[in-house]
Amino acid sequence: MSTKQLLAEIDRGLKALEKARALCLKGDSTAATKLRPGTPAKTAAKSPMSEESRAKIAAAQKKRWAKVRRNRRKAAKAA
Repeated sequence: MSTKQLLAEIDRGLKALEKARALCLKGDSTAATKLRPGTPAKTAAKSPMSEESRAKIAAAQKKRWAKVRRNRRKAAKAA
């Protein structure tokens, strides 16, 4: 085996080890490897909505359901 061939074989081995190391550091998460190139991997599950916004939406939904119940009671009394 010539020196060039030996160095080429060592380079291939190093590349394989670097890939294996990168996979180990990444963890067992295979979701990121299934993404298309250029697609960002999902980050930690942090809510994009503030607590204040959630409270406003919840209050509005309660108000809508109260209106539905009120109309239902009116319809029952009228019948």
